[in-house]
Amino acid sequence: MARATPSVHERYEVELRCHRCHRNTAHLVAQGTRGLSRVLCVVCGRAVAVDTLQFMEQYVDTVVRRLLAKPFEITTEITRSPRDFIVSFPGRVLTKPFRVAAELRATMDIVLRRRRPTRRPVTVLPSTPGELPATERHCQVLLSTPLLWVHDLDETLDVANDLGYDGVEVWAYQVVRDRADPAALGARARARGLALTLHALSWDLNPASQIDAIHAASLGALHQSVDMASQLGASMVVMHPGHTTDPHDDAEAYWPRLIAAIREIADHAADRGLRLGVEHMEPRQGEYIITAEHSNRLIHEVDRPNVGTVVDVAHIPWGTDEPAFIAEVERIVHVHLSDADETRLHLPLGQGGRDLGRVLTALRGFRGAIALEGFSIGAGRDLARWNKAQFEELWRDSQQTPRGDVE
Repeated sequence: MARATPSVHERYEVELRCHRCHRNTAHLVAQGTRGLSRVLCVVCGRAVAVDTLQFMEQYVDTVVRRLLAKPFEITTEITRSPRDFIVSFPGRVLTKPFRVAAELRATMDIVLRRRRPTRRPVTVLPSTPGELPATERHCQVLLSTPLLWVHDLDETLDVANDLGYDGVEVWAYQVVRDRADPAALGARARARGLALTLHALSWDLNPASQIDAIHAASLGALHQSVDMASQLGASMVVMHPGHTTDPHDDAEAYWPRLIAAIREIADHAADRGLRLGVEHMEPRQGEYIITAEHSNRLIHEVDRPNVGTVVDVAHIPWGTDEPAFIAEVERIVHVHLSDADETRLHLPLGQGGRDLGRVLTALRGFRGAIALEGFSIGAGRDLARWNKAQFEELWRDSQQTPRGDVE
């Protein structure tokens, strides 16, 4: 008689040594039944089903390694940047006991099987320990720079590289704000093996505006963004389509000016060897590129081979079946992924009401880039790490879902 396969009910984050990354990385430990747990590296996605007691041995071994390595790490930090070390040291000393306690508490929860409610779907594990099959993925996963809004862009590249992102979606506003050198930034990204895309300037802009001065200024800023993307060595520029000048206007009157504006920007991008992605917007007053039908009409009327639609999962009208929306869009060239609920957009993955598992199943064959979006006004990499961890787990779980389940 076939044995029932254990299921995963709870998830914890613990720092462990990854045998593929050959370093200590954050791992998601998913507690199962029959004494098994799934251990998933946030950085590389390697997943192993382990005996829970074996996991404890690995954890203790990792703690010992970290203690032995700590003096060398401190010496290296002091040598590289004495000022940064002195500034950060008091805060780290104060918070370290709490961070260690939280990690130990998570570990003991796994061993002692303390039950907590979870909204996660049940994940199937094999009945015996062993490395789980690698998941196939054709797309790149990018860190959107507002996840590290208060950090400079050099730091953001380091974090993206350390957390295993394939690249970074740079917001043009941050380049302007930091007075960064796009060419130098691009060179540093390439040295780390990171792909780049650019989110064009969008705040305060409206390329569809009926006010000539605003229309002209918006086009100027978008041309500036294209030049910036070229200097970065980015592969794509993402732009917002604009909105009505008067929130109560009939949107149909704005289409000709919008189409002309996007054609102009697209031709400039083509001259630089760039693709242009036009994002559909959330349903709110003044926006009129909202549905898949709107996006398809826009791409057809622009009629440029380097132009396509950027699907923003958070912007999909609430109550719409997300996989059906994705299937209806005819030319997807890029994806923005974040969570949302009825009133809030761009939430951390898993903290809203989007069916992200079915979204990723629908994107299984996508060969472009998926930028993980969000916004953090605090220092630190927590949100960037959280989104990467949730994506890796959601992607693995989504690959177990038959395609027919999302149609």
